[in-house]
Amino acid sequence: MLLAGAGLLFVTTLRSGLENSLDNSLRSRADELTSQLNADVSLRAPASTARLRLAESSYGQLISADDTVLDATSEVPKSPLLTPDQIRQVGTGSRFFDVRVNESGGGHQQLRVLGSALGADGDVVAVSISRDVVDEAVERAGKQLLILGTVVILIAGAGAWLLARGALSPVERMRAQAAELEARDAGGGLSVPTSRDEIGRLASTLNALLARLHAALERERAFVADAGHELRTPLTVLRGELELARRPGRSKADLQQTIEVAAEETERLIQLAEDLLVLARDENAAGNGQEVFDLTHTIRDASSRIESRTAERGVRVELSAPYELLVNGEPGRIRQAIDNVLANAMRFAPADSTISLSAQRKGGWISVEIVDQGPGFPPELLPVVFERFRRADVARSRAGAEDSEHPGAGLGLAIVRSIMYSHGGDATATNIGPGSGARVTLRWPVDSTTGGQAGP
Repeated sequence: MLLAGAGLLFVTTLRSGLENSLDNSLRSRADELTSQLNADVSLRAPASTARLRLAESSYGQLISADDTVLDATSEVPKSPLLTPDQIRQVGTGSRFFDVRVNESGGGHQQLRVLGSALGADGDVVAVSISRDVVDEAVERAGKQLLILGTVVILIAGAGAWLLARGALSPVERMRAQAAELEARDAGGGLSVPTSRDEIGRLASTLNALLARLHAALERERAFVADAGHELRTPLTVLRGELELARRPGRSKADLQQTIEVAAEETERLIQLAEDLLVLARDENAAGNGQEVFDLTHTIRDASSRIESRTAERGVRVELSAPYELLVNGEPGRIRQAIDNVLANAMRFAPADSTISLSAQRKGGWISVEIVDQGPGFPPELLPVVFERFRRADVARSRAGAEDSEHPGAGLGLAIVRSIMYSHGGDATATNIGPGSGARVTLRWPVDSTTGGQAGP
């Protein structure tokens, strides 16, 4: 369409230019013929022989108001160049006309005619030039443009097709590779084209996405395997106890002991299932139900409850927090995170030791720290302590540790990190020194609407 429009504009401009050239030539020759007639008034009378003179390829006539040829050049056709209607139009001013005249040989000729009034008696001077040169030039240019435009369209179309095919071939290759990928080998990714363009960046982005999906799949597989392993142990114990209970000759005391062991393992199963549900909820839904609450009040309740359960061991909790610390978050989830860390600290804190629990605002963050005086985290456990089902073979062992025979499933700290992530924060764990205790820090950003301001 652009080529057609450009060709049409060119042909129209060419025709207009050639016609303007003809018109200028006609004006000069009309002035020449008018000068002849004004110089010799006798030329205006009917004559049997031609006396008007013009340059070659041009014709001239003197036509009266009643459409009679008064005089003419020798080459002009015998009939008037203008019709009576055209002669009347010339009376109001010079006019150009395109006229078709018949030739003696039976053909015809296209003329460009300029009619001009001569004096007040209605006579008209008509000067004409053949339009053949203009029409032939325009026709030849039109044909050349048609042929050239067709060739250009064919070449450009083929080139555009080859260019588009070459540019999109990496896309088709990536599509075919993606169709062949399976979940287990998605980490292999797609081939990245060597071109540094949008296609290459798209391939790199898709590979990064596939890598994340593959990593997530591997984590889920590991999670399922670890969960199955953790569930297998209490289920195996339950089955063994129930099989023992079915044996004949079991005393009432033996049955009572079997029921106690089964109840304990059932409680472990319930706790494990609840922890798994908590992790699933935190990873698949954003934090909802956030509100402004007093963090100081929350940690006071948490410390009081944990001390009441371990009073016989002499473990104390020292609280350091402002009188009032308003924060934004989910109170129940923050309380659960603090409870999990405190329970972990209480399990491995030595008798008659102290656990420090502090809360404060640091810049734009709320920080809660729990520090115990136990043996600390094993060095190999520190980098992965907040991952699911991660625990050392002998997790922070100490003499007389509470629940030393039944270590946790390794989900408590994973739940803590998940809760912090849902609040836009994080959890970190460090050792104070070799065998001198551990520090767990919970952090999440201050909500701009509350400002996290501490009370007096």
